Amino acid sequence: MSEPNPRLQKFSRGGVADPLRLQPRDIALLRDVWEFRFLNTEQLLSLHTGGVRNIKQRLSLLYQHGYLDRPAIQKTANLTSSHIIYSLGRKGAETLAKNAEEREGILRRVRENEHTLPLIAHSQMISQFRVCLMLALKKRPDVELTRWVQGYDLKKVLSQRGGNPPLVPDAFFVLETAAAKYPCFLEADRATENEPRFLSKLKMYWRHNREESFKNTIGISNFRVLTITPNEGRARNLCRVAKDADDSRKGSPMYLFLSETRYNTATPEALLTAVWQSPKNDEPQAIVY
Repeated sequence: MSEPNPRLQKFSRGGVADPLRLQPRDIALLRDVWEFRFLNTEQLLSLHTGGVRNIKQRLSLLYQHGYLDRPAIQKTANLTSSHIIYSLGRKGAETLAKNAEEREGILRRVRENEHTLPLIAHSQMISQFRVCLMLALKKRPDVELTRWVQGYDLKKVLSQRGGNPPLVPDAFFVLETAAAKYPCFLEADRATENEPRFLSKLKMYWRHNREESFKNTIGISNFRVLTITPNEGRARNLCRVAKDADDSRKGSPMYLFLSETRYNTATPEALLTAVWQSPKNDEPQAIVY
């Protein structure tokens, strides 16, 4: 008889008879997974203090009891990390909901996750950026993340009269200091989009900025577009393409590019330093200045 594959065992639930007594940290873990949509073990460990072994054990129990899910598609997805990815299970959604309306909203998010599973690598790219941004901000008490919207929630905000918006960024967030606000749209590029199509998207951002199209929907007049890429070469190429995105075709400082190889959960502070490439000039830029 062949030995069971330990990799496949990670994605199968055994029979669980005893109910799980939820602890405060369990609720915090469930809430983070709900908020981020998809988080892997490394990201969850970076967000929560405590013993690594204990947190991993609780994640396993939450999965075995149906509070969390481990999307099986991650076994064949082209992921940059081998860490197990978690999404919220239906039992977890029921636990977090305070009333029927909130329960429906959380379950909608669960259904949305199921719908976007083929894009799990893209979702993980967004989660990695957001986790690292939050970790970087812990070392910058002068800067605060005051807003983050993505996915269906962002599409809903940008929709007018129920129609589909012509442009739906991967995420929108706002950083604030005592002196200024920094609204940013995030584009997580997986190098699957050709350059002409990407340039067309950047031109749409330019028109929105020039015409202040987001003023009535998301409440901003000016903004920047941050694009994260899989590697340095892709960041340089897209930065070069962006030179043609503004009307003058000289390159606008509203576009910034960065390879995700420049930051991780161990060195997240790089995100807030002058490492971003701009099509305006060769000087590295920072998000907050």
